[in-house]
Amino acid sequence: MKRQAFGSVVRGGLAVGAAFGMVLLADGTAMAADRWVYWTEGNDDIEIDLHRDGTFRGYGVFNADPHGLVNPVPGDAFQACDKYADGKGIEIQRKFEGGSWQTMATTRGMNAPHCSLWETDNMPEETFLGVRVCIVEGTHRTCSDDRWTWA
Repeated sequence: MKRQAFGSVVRGGLAVGAAFGMVLLADGTAMAADRWVYWTEGNDDIEIDLHRDGTFRGYGVFNADPHGLVNPVPGDAFQACDKYADGKGIEIQRKFEGGSWQTMATTRGMNAPHCSLWETDNMPEETFLGVRVCIVEGTHRTCSDDRWTWA
């Protein structure tokens, strides 16, 4: 009887352990490991790249001042680029001190790979603004930390 009870306890413990392991496995695969890489060009330009689960997914760029002769890039401009076909989009957002986030460029509704057009926001010189990049799907978004710069 003791042996039978011990066997039931062991089998029960193994079943609980296996179920717990499956929960951990399911939870681990459901959570994406995001890594945001921040770049600055010149004094005020910002690029934020998203790497999810070790794969480069896309990026957003804020360009403070116009540059380039062959492929000119406007100033006070935002661009979002989605480089991975997973059904999600990339947005770049900005906000002013005390304000709320506003989407400036997005790849929503476009098939990857795709970069939005440069979206300009004619701001007065020396405007202080926050920039972040988000990966979006439906109403859900996961965003980078804020980076602050000058227009």
